[in-house]
Amino acid sequence: MNHTRWRLARERKAAEGYTEPPEVVAEREQIRLAHDLGQLVYDRRTALGLSQSALGERLGMTADDVEAVELGGLLPVTADLLVRLAVALEVTVDVHVVSDGHNTVAFGERAA
Repeated sequence: MNHTRWRLARERKAAEGYTEPPEVVAEREQIRLAHDLGQLVYDRRTALGLSQSALGERLGMTADDVEAVELGGLLPVTADLLVRLAVALEVTVDVHVVSDGHNTVAFGERAA
């Protein structure tokens, strides 16, 4: 068996001409961005040596809420949350939104 020929069901359907409805594509993109943001939050929190509880205090959230953010499970991601994360993690938050769906989120160093 040649495993290099395996495809996801989504890829197989796309090859057959099926296109996902726009709302499914949008939801998939939102989930991907939430996951990317969660990884950024986790990386920055651990770099600062903060516990989930300590970050939660800075954000006005519980440790469980912070865990949900880090796991990409807090949807939708709001502008308010991004502002609070920027302050609590001492970073800039850059969100790049484009019409083709290749959106990105990144943290940057805050100017002194």
